[in-house]
Amino acid sequence: MATMIHPITGVEINPVVVERKSLAFNEAVTAQIMRLQGIKYNIIAQHLGTNTHRLGEVFRGEKHERSKAVAVQLMSTLN
Repeated sequence: MATMIHPITGVEINPVVVERKSLAFNEAVTAQIMRLQGIKYNIIAQHLGTNTHRLGEVFRGEKHERSKAVAVQLMSTLN
């Protein structure tokens, strides 16, 4: 991936490759898995190309309420 430089300040910035306005079920499961792995909230948001409010909806069970159970099940099959 190419390095991006802000054109005015010259500061290196991270490219936004994927931008999601909402999370599908599999993306919510991925967020739950990353949370179980101890990844910071804001980093999960960055990796999934969404904002922390969308993650909050998932983590509070307001959206995709079964995503945590599926994430726990998937994680348990790895051990």
